[in-house]
Amino acid sequence: MKLSTVRLGRDRTPAARLQKKHCVLLPYPDVGTLIASGEGWQERAGAETGERHRLEDVSYAPLIVRPGKIVRLDPNYVARARELGWPLPATSEFSVSYGGHVVVGADDDICLSAEGRDVDRGVELGLVIGRRAREVTAETALSHVAGYTVTNNITAWSHPDGILAPGPSAAVTTSTGPALVTTDDVPMGGRGLTMTCLVDGQVKQKTNTSELLFDVATVIAHVSTVVTLRPGDLITTGTPAGAGAGPEPDVVLRTRTEVVSSIKGVGELRNTLVRSCSQ
Repeated sequence: MKLSTVRLGRDRTPAARLQKKHCVLLPYPDVGTLIASGEGWQERAGAETGERHRLEDVSYAPLIVRPGKIVRLDPNYVARARELGWPLPATSEFSVSYGGHVVVGADDDICLSAEGRDVDRGVELGLVIGRRAREVTAETALSHVAGYTVTNNITAWSHPDGILAPGPSAAVTTSTGPALVTTDDVPMGGRGLTMTCLVDGQVKQKTNTSELLFDVATVIAHVSTVVTLRPGDLITTGTPAGAGAGPEPDVVLRTRTEVVSSIKGVGELRNTLVRSCSQ
């Protein structure tokens, strides 16, 4: 099953079940709220027979409008660690952000400060937590996953006084969607999925999720020893090589730069980076 958060007009963003050419609206404001509604959320999502809209008549809002937390891994691919000049980690390395996230939908423009001349970006397999996880084992971790999505974390960099540093408006922007694909429609642990990222039509990244240093189950088990994971939390499992390496970003932001991130069988993000929201 594929679930999304869609836009209908300026202010309405219901969760929806995606069908071949239409979607069925669900009585929740976004997919995160649906998942957090408690046991049986998946059955309720599949059984609802609400208002229908053609897919061509809707656009995609952020999958989870206000995630409680976002856990970001890096590095989680051998080539990415080498790109950064870092030793291979012994355990998954991650950061956690709580609230105040900048999240956008699958086809949204991403407005970056004019001071942020260069950009790091990278396609990642994202997963959404379906039920509370605290100190779980790798053997049971996958039962806590609601489903998988495509993510891309975008950071702009500036050059004050010739020194490369994050730009003043360069809090990471996370693009997600267009859908959450539930675990019954994805290979176990999200393994064996081809990921690509194109920038203005040029392939910058291509790899397979089987190349993850730490697989999804191992990641959840480790993260859950540090923080309590709750329904609707988002984990981005790391980007492969070719994302840019902090001090050496590989995307020079022009007036408009298109970034297309896709994972076979999961979905595609098609975001345009612009220098300001007025462009």
